[in-house]
Amino acid sequence: MPDRGGRELRRFRDAYRDSVETMFAAVTDLYAEHWHDFFHFAVFEHEGETWDEAFARTHARYVEALRVDRATRVLEVACGRGGFAEILAVATEGDVLGVDLSRAQLAHARKRRRPNLRFLHHDVMRLDELGETFDAVACMDAACYFPDKRRATEQLAQVVAPGGRLLLIDWCRQDGLNLLQEELVLRPFMQFWAVPSLETAGNYASYLEGSGLRVLAADDLNDRVRPNWELGYERAIAAVSDLTYEEAARMLWKAKQVGAGAPRMVKEQFAAALYIKAAYDAGFLRYTAILAERPAAV
Repeated sequence: MPDRGGRELRRFRDAYRDSVETMFAAVTDLYAEHWHDFFHFAVFEHEGETWDEAFARTHARYVEALRVDRATRVLEVACGRGGFAEILAVATEGDVLGVDLSRAQLAHARKRRRPNLRFLHHDVMRLDELGETFDAVACMDAACYFPDKRRATEQLAQVVAPGGRLLLIDWCRQDGLNLLQEELVLRPFMQFWAVPSLETAGNYASYLEGSGLRVLAADDLNDRVRPNWELGYERAIAAVSDLTYEEAARMLWKAKQVGAGAPRMVKEQFAAALYIKAAYDAGFLRYTAILAERPAAV
C-alpha cells in the first residue's frame, strides 16, 4: 500500500521553504484570532494561574535565562508575528533581530516599532550568511519545521557568540517510539501542520554539544504546559461550533488568495488540534526547553 503520509512528510522536507510560506500565510491570522500572537506555550507554575500571568512569568524566565539585559546583540529565530522579539527589545538596550521564513508573519512583526528592533526575511538553514554572532539566541516552537534538525541546530550554535546563550524550545517526540505509534498518533497532525519530522530532546542536546556548546539545562515541560493543550482543544471546538456560513466563506476565500492548497490547510487546523492533544495525552509528544552556552573565549 502506498505510503501517502510518508510522501507528504518528505515533500515538507524537500520543499520546506514553500511549505512554511504557504502554511503560515494561510493560518497566521486564524491562530492570532483563536490563540494568540505568541505561537509558543506558556509555562504554568500553579493551579489557578491565568494564561496572561503564565505568559508574563514564562517570558520573564526566558529573558533571564538568556541574560538579555546584558546582551548587546540578540537574535530570535522563527520570530513569527514578533511578539517575543518585542519583549526582548524592551529588556535590553542592545540590538534585537527577528528572522523568519514567513513573509506573512513578518508583515505583522514589522508593525512593532522600537529603535533597537528589526526584522529580516531569512532562512534558519543559512544563519551563517548573516555574518553576525549574538549574545542571546532564542528559537521557540519552530525547530519541528526545519528540514534537517542536525544542520539547523549547528546553524543556531554557529551564531552564538563566546559567552552567549541559546534557548531552544521545541515539540519533541518521545524516545523509543515504534513506527506504528508514530504513524497512528504523530503523523496526522504533522501532515496537517507541514512538519517534516520530530526530533528527540536527547538528539538536540547531542547536536548542540557537538557544535561546541555546553548544555546547561534540558527540561521536559509537559506537566507545566498542560493548560495550553486544553485551551487549544477548547478553542478549536468553540471555533467550529460557532462558525457561521458567512464566516466560513470569508475565511476560505481569504485562504484561497494565498494559493490553491491554503483552504485545505485552514480546514485541517481544527482536526490538527485534536490529533496533537491526543499525542500529548499519550505522552508521545514532549515539550522541551534546552538552554545552552558557548564557553567564553580564554
